[in-house]
Amino acid sequence: MTQLAVIDERDLSVTPVFKVIQVEDINASERAGHLVMKTREVVEVRIAGYRDVKVFPSDAVWRREGNRAITYAERWPEQYASYHNGDDQMAVGTPLEMLRPYGISESMISVCRALKVYSIEALYSLEDRGLKALGMNGNRLKDAARQFMSERQTTASALSEVEALKQRIAELEASGSKVEVPKELPTDDDVEAALAASDSEFEGMSDDNIKEEIALLAGSKPRGNPSRATLVNSLRELREAKAA
Repeated sequence: MTQLAVIDERDLSVTPVFKVIQVEDINASERAGHLVMKTREVVEVRIAGYRDVKVFPSDAVWRREGNRAITYAERWPEQYASYHNGDDQMAVGTPLEMLRPYGISESMISVCRALKVYSIEALYSLEDRGLKALGMNGNRLKDAARQFMSERQTTASALSEVEALKQRIAELEASGSKVEVPKELPTDDDVEAALAASDSEFEGMSDDNIKEEIALLAGSKPRGNPSRATLVNSLRELREAKAA
């Protein structure tokens, strides 16, 4: 159980999913004069915040260390073993549901999953294009992940080394250190639907409506020509500040 406390955060934004797919056997098709299919064991490499997915044969060479060739199956041995044992393939990290106390809604969590962001650590690591893909709630999601990680670090720093280890193990046992990964990828339509649901809170408001409410709460309208995402985030923060 103690090994649950050790999480390598370098690879948390990458989630491998091993599976079998049908591909054409070109040589056999040419010999037979008709389409011949064969099964191929592959790994889908899902990268947090990106819609595109890279697919490699599981026995293809990932990299070489001296004279030794390391395959994709060897790169992710636990996930590969789960696949062959018929178990669910999991992503390492803290479940996104742990962000609910930070004001993150189910629709926002759905957007993360649709864009292959399966853990708080993966969300925390998002930058640039990956973060923008989350839509107008991207900054809010990132801030929540940042706050969660900061508070966890502060708590760990305040405890002794032994106590910090016990605390981390307790957290992982309570919330789970591995996150179930959907077997099938969402389509582009699924992603757009998730984004729309996440943004629907302000769907019926025009930019001018948002500016007017900001003016009522802040005393003045936003200056310049901010983007809709900026307006929405500003209004949401003002509403939350007033509610507090």
